[in-house]
Amino acid sequence: MKGNTGKIINIDLTEGSIQIETLPDSYYVNFIGGSGLAAKLFLDRGNFDAAPLSPEALLMFMNGPMAGVKLPGASRNSAAAISPLTGIWADASCGGYFAPELRFAGYDGIILTGKAKSPVLLFIEDDTIKLIDAAAYWGKTVFETHHALKDAYGKDFRTVLIGPAGENLVHYAAIVNEEHHVFGRAGMGAVMGSKNLKAIIVKGTKKTLDVADPEKFETVRKELLKGIREFPINHHTHEHGSAGGLQGGMQIGDVPVKNWTSNFNEEMGKTLDGPTLTATYLTKRGACQFCSIACKRVVEIKDGPFAIPEGPGPEYETIVALGSLLDSGDLAAACKAGRLCNDLGMDTISAGAALGWAMEAFEKGHLKAADMDGVDLPWGDMEKAIAVLIDIAYRRGKLADLLADGTAQAAYKVGQSSIDYSAVGKGMDAPMHDPRGGGHGLALTYAVGPRGACHVATSMLFYEMGLRYAGDGLETLATEARSGKFKANLDVVAQTLGAIKNSSCWCHFADLSLSLQDHANLFNTVAGYGWTVDDMMRAGRRVYYLKRLINYKFGMRAANDTLTARMLETARDGAPAGTAFDLPQMVSEFYDLMGIDHQSGLPKEEIVADYNLTQEVRQLGIAV
Repeated sequence: MKGNTGKIINIDLTEGSIQIETLPDSYYVNFIGGSGLAAKLFLDRGNFDAAPLSPEALLMFMNGPMAGVKLPGASRNSAAAISPLTGIWADASCGGYFAPELRFAGYDGIILTGKAKSPVLLFIEDDTIKLIDAAAYWGKTVFETHHALKDAYGKDFRTVLIGPAGENLVHYAAIVNEEHHVFGRAGMGAVMGSKNLKAIIVKGTKKTLDVADPEKFETVRKELLKGIREFPINHHTHEHGSAGGLQGGMQIGDVPVKNWTSNFNEEMGKTLDGPTLTATYLTKRGACQFCSIACKRVVEIKDGPFAIPEGPGPEYETIVALGSLLDSGDLAAACKAGRLCNDLGMDTISAGAALGWAMEAFEKGHLKAADMDGVDLPWGDMEKAIAVLIDIAYRRGKLADLLADGTAQAAYKVGQSSIDYSAVGKGMDAPMHDPRGGGHGLALTYAVGPRGACHVATSMLFYEMGLRYAGDGLETLATEARSGKFKANLDVVAQTLGAIKNSSCWCHFADLSLSLQDHANLFNTVAGYGWTVDDMMRAGRRVYYLKRLINYKFGMRAANDTLTARMLETARDGAPAGTAFDLPQMVSEFYDLMGIDHQSGLPKEEIVADYNLTQEVRQLGIAV
């Protein structure tokens, strides 16, 4: 075993037991690591009848084989569980410093089950692993807990922890690493909170990685590092963060406005843009470990109603979800709201989506202040929105408690067709890229993604916008963004590469200059998999199919590969005005190319056999 350590930590929080397990090499070659390895382990030992927030449910943190290598993009980790937001198996990804430190301590991952009798933290320092009373930290915010743990255990320990939202089981609660890096999606923080686990702290001393071919790896590393540093889009991202292209996105109709009812607001495009943030509130740039891109923003707002001290600033998704989506162009308010989400431990995408849906529900009369303790939410009122965000984290009041369950669940409770003006796929709030403007292939990738609407489960967004290397024979698939032509062909590659990257735990920004052969070279020189590009792509497809198989067990069928009515509407304004996409046609073409049955949504029998998933299908007890 190279690159990987082969070791995972199994913890039963109910019993307080800790065991180290060595995994078979075949698990890594077949399922790569990260979310792919987590899916395989969940299949082997997960309880499919367990409620997401029950003690019997699993929570997993898994590294990829490149964790700890000195390259931008290699510092991510995947968390996985049954999602309380969607009710199906899902995963979330986080950059920062946790993954390398866990590798330096000697482990590829952590599997947690059970529930501690009272709050605990998990302490990992090389071979010393123990559970420690954490009652003193329960109820504290992310920032308070992070600094208290550093003071108590030393600044060399890396922290992964939850805030009040996780403790109060908000369905989109996040897990936060080092204050600024977030496992944001699918409610992993609520799962952690349900187990009375406040934090994980880790320090490792095994800094020398055992790679398969050190000499070749160093050659590959230097070549890729040079390419990453010289890739033009990475310079722009360094200067202005992931929101650097927001104004351009507004011009093409990619940026959702007023709960997806508009594709264009010229003034918001200017006031919320990355360069505006750089010019007004940026104090420095932050980075994940070993990253030269440094896309993280550190901001300070010195005065006004949204003043905040120097600290973590927002990226694109946060600025839009807590800005234009709510019909607000106030950048200071988006910074304040984003900071609160970090400190309280909530996903900014789902938090913004819930607020945007609620604002429209009040406008339509489907929600009434009289029924919500006198609270209402007018469009663009960011002072009220921020007050509700805080209440959501503590489930304080009727409106906050309703929104804490997530947009889809709230809409089904309210009824009156309010689900129609949500923007979700499989219960997951869509990210802040509107496929009516940014690219119709993105609608396909939202629909067929195993965990629901997601832009980083695949590489489609980056392909359609021309942001990433488009060699590898993909030049023939370059079409108009607002067209369905060849989008199924492109999504086959995008879904496969997305599964590879979320299993190798590789950053989508640092990946933009990498070819498929570059990825294969990394796997071979670090982990010694001996892959051709085709072998690597087959492993990615295998992971994708496995996730679909697992979620079939949770009730997902072909009929679930769709989006809500709001997202299927014809664009009303801006560059894509009058444009709609034919989602059923794209899905049908994708199924045919991937060998997926049009009724069940499962990979066909010959695909199961070809990708060596027969055993997994038997374990699930399903027929293909």
